[in-house]
Amino acid sequence: MTYGNFKGKQKLTSVNSDFLDSILSAYPEINVEWLVSGIGEMEKKTNYKIPEDNIEISLNEPNLVYEILTEARLFDDSQEPEILKNSNGNKYFVYPDGTIRIEVIKIPFSAHASYIECYTDEVVLKDEFSTISFKVDHIGRGNYVGFESIGDSMWNNGGYDTPSGADMLGREIGKHLWLNGFHKTKYGFVIITKEGIWHKDITDLKENGYLTLSSRNPTSKPFDYPLNDILQVFHVIKRSF
Repeated sequence: MTYGNFKGKQKLTSVNSDFLDSILSAYPEINVEWLVSGIGEMEKKTNYKIPEDNIEISLNEPNLVYEILTEARLFDDSQEPEILKNSNGNKYFVYPDGTIRIEVIKIPFSAHASYIECYTDEVVLKDEFSTISFKVDHIGRGNYVGFESIGDSMWNNGGYDTPSGADMLGREIGKHLWLNGFHKTKYGFVIITKEGIWHKDITDLKENGYLTLSSRNPTSKPFDYPLNDILQVFHVIKRSF
């Protein structure tokens, strides 16, 4: 889940209604008043008895509830974050409860032409593109950028697959590291080329200087692309959809 906007002195506000609907649809036992305001019990009170053959599943269910609510937890509006920047201009909001959020520019895949015209100019990028924020577990020193995917080439119904329209957080891989090859990753790579922005797995680095780019959707076939025509490569580390 992402929060794209801050209010007041960079405060985070309530969870949007679409996300609440998705939480409550998946976990109808959650008390909506508790989810929105923190008041009352987390789960609704029920009078029915749990069949013995379902006891194990029922005991494990709260763990799933807490896991999915980690991203939905509301912030106390009185919290004032400490705001930090890394050397690449990425902004971090560090809250008293230990929560850390990173704010990055958001590049839709469809904005390829606009992006490659100014991707080396931090000032122009901030003027041209909106921002998005992601919850992270530490303050990173790398160059982080947000992307909005288009197409289903990386979607095959797997747990680590990514549908069209997903927001992604990517960490740039420096060009000096490319010739070392690319490891298999959970979520793949965002590849900025002279022709477009693609979300792919990098499955081979050939001696002739070409990368093999593969999709997770079996209807999309792998293809080779020259390393010299690639401008940037980002390792996808977070997704939201």
